[in-house]
Amino acid sequence: VKKKPVRVRQALLPGTISWPPPPEAGLDKSQCNDLSDGGPLLVDDCVTNMLKCNETIIGHTIGGVQRYDTKFYEKHFCTPGYYDYNGGDERIYRLDVPDHDHIAVVTMDSPCADLDLAGFKWKDKTCPQTNHLFDYCEMWPKDGNKREQIRLVSQSATSFYVVVEGKGGEEGPFSLTVQCRDAVH
Repeated sequence: VKKKPVRVRQALLPGTISWPPPPEAGLDKSQCNDLSDGGPLLVDDCVTNMLKCNETIIGHTIGGVQRYDTKFYEKHFCTPGYYDYNGGDERIYRLDVPDHDHIAVVTMDSPCADLDLAGFKWKDKTCPQTNHLFDYCEMWPKDGNKREQIRLVSQSATSFYVVVEGKGGEEGPFSLTVQCRDAVH
């Protein structure tokens, strides 16, 4: 059998996308009992704190809000209603990105509980209610306490709300690392 030569792969469009390297874990199993709650809420009894590019924060779901549930994530096309998000607290953070094309990569480590990560675009400075509509949501749930990551993409100044949610009412500590860069090279 005569083998055909392999062609060199060529990019169709100029430029390439290169993601930042994965961050170091912000939390490990040895720290599971170091934090017992996530502290107070800072904005409208919903947002725990602001996230900033190129930083890592440590938090805990206990003391958060019980604002979003399985129906919320399904209604807004974040994820199908396969998982139970109806119990336990969630933590909500706001990330503001500047004008122009940006990508924010948010990585969550939760070695102590089965937590999931979601992010959605919302124009107001207060958290949306279940009946509010928005058109952008990222959520890629994994089973267990595996690392999760979402990529939040914007073309203008945008506020993203980042949610740490426990499956089946699970609660626990977590770390969030935010890496940002321009989307266009």
